[in-house]
Amino acid sequence: MPATAFSQYYARELDVEQLAWLLTHTQPVGGQQSIPDLSAWADWIRADIQCSSCGKRGAQIVRPSKARGTKTVVRQAHFRFTDQSGGNAHHPFCEFYTADETMRQPDSLINFGAEKSVETRAVRTLICKGIEQKIFDQAAVRAMRQWFFDLKSSTRFTVTASPQIVDWAQQLQRHPSYHRWEFHPAQADMPAFDWKAAAKFQFTEENLTLIECAKRVVHDDAHWKRARDLSERHFAHEVFDTTVLQPFYDKSLALCAFVGKNSKISFSKTRPEYFRFNQAPAPLLALCALMLFVSDWDLNVAIGKFAKLLNAPEPADFSHGNVIGLNPFHDYAAWRLITLATEVEAKSSAGIDYAAQLLSIESRLRQNYAIWKSTQAATGV
Repeated sequence: MPATAFSQYYARELDVEQLAWLLTHTQPVGGQQSIPDLSAWADWIRADIQCSSCGKRGAQIVRPSKARGTKTVVRQAHFRFTDQSGGNAHHPFCEFYTADETMRQPDSLINFGAEKSVETRAVRTLICKGIEQKIFDQAAVRAMRQWFFDLKSSTRFTVTASPQIVDWAQQLQRHPSYHRWEFHPAQADMPAFDWKAAAKFQFTEENLTLIECAKRVVHDDAHWKRARDLSERHFAHEVFDTTVLQPFYDKSLALCAFVGKNSKISFSKTRPEYFRFNQAPAPLLALCALMLFVSDWDLNVAIGKFAKLLNAPEPADFSHGNVIGLNPFHDYAAWRLITLATEVEAKSSAGIDYAAQLLSIESRLRQNYAIWKSTQAATGV
């Protein structure tokens, strides 16, 4: 469900509102944000509009919807791509291939189950300002799309991490290992000795290298859930190796945090310094990737362009284009966790059942205690 798509005729990437303005030769007046009926242009839209990621045609306009009682917008206007039989028209490797059947995930661009139109228009305004100020143009937007697609297409891998492996890696990452403690049977003479805690301490001692490996990449539960879903859907299949994007992702994330903290624009409820853990807002991430792309991935050059962009006057034309329709780092965090899980599995010589291992360790510690206790009794200690 892309929020924007590329028009061959207008030679730019547009959201639904912008396309409507161009087709009807109108511009919004005051606070007006309604979208006119575009059914008369349905055939033209199917033939002209392309997916920003895979370039497929067959676009349809999905109008926004509002809750009956509150009139709150619960779904933004967006594009849906279907073939002649009504099936999915996207390329199988396209980021939007499964988007029409499922809700959007944490690091996709827009969650259509919530109203984000204010966020959408904020980024649209910055894009239009950037084009008018000649900081970038539609050719740069299109070139960035192609560059990211080609980069991911050039490297692929087969998914070997099952959902169970992903769960195992997450449990290792969440395992408390900051406090070290070595078990001795004498400790169990304490009247309220915690055997389960002792088992966790012992698990740390026996699996420290594995735990440290799992803790290299930190993400929230939503990203782990997405990784589990992707591993189940693509298990044993060849997919894009999105990990090649890491250096570009890290720079884009750094720029997001800087801009979020220094722009006087609120892009998210999450504080910018926590973007690296909770994922930066996808529209801002897409815009930062574009700024870095036209800056030859030089962070300070991109910051200079951002300063010019933010200090520029409001655009005279709001139909120049919009870059937010495709997050170049779509599902990056989830795929990174799948790669991590694969690495963890290769080092897991004792199995991948976390709960079973803790029970086994606890049983072993109790046996050691029993042996120690009987020895103490035999020696009269």
